[in-house]
Amino acid sequence: MRQYDEIYSENVPFKFMKYIILLMGGIVIAFLILYVLQLNGSLGIEDELPQWYFLLMALIMFVIGAFLYNLRSMHIGVTDDSLRASLGFIKFSVPLSDIEETCIDEKSSMKYGGWGVRISRYKSGWVLAYTTFNYKRVAVELKEHRYRRFVFSTAHPQEVIDSIKKQKR
Repeated sequence: MRQYDEIYSENVPFKFMKYIILLMGGIVIAFLILYVLQLNGSLGIEDELPQWYFLLMALIMFVIGAFLYNLRSMHIGVTDDSLRASLGFIKFSVPLSDIEETCIDEKSSMKYGGWGVRISRYKSGWVLAYTTFNYKRVAVELKEHRYRRFVFSTAHPQEVIDSIKKQKR
């Protein structure tokens, strides 16, 4: 989804999340089946669990699945004055004036603790990483910010770097 004021816009899918969401859907269906079996009396555990237990578990798993569904893709955008990244409802924006340097990150995602939104402490300062599986990353060095470095995954790292440098001029 391209915002009207973005010079560069990209959606990076978090492909692994699709499998987790499908697993959560299967768990919801399993709990609903157990609930129906318990209501019919064919489960044989009526005395051990209250009747609403499996329905409550299905509802909890559904809510978790809906939360994870929101995290299925990351949006990267460069506007006239800022760099924006969001993974679902988790958003980060930094003014282009605070960017010191940008480069392609050659390190493994495991250096940042895996995939997703990660905050790490290194000798140089705090690092915020928005990473997804099997995509290259761009590292942005920040001047005066809470995080010293911001790292994010993208399918087109050179285009993002060029867009940032073009807007900084």
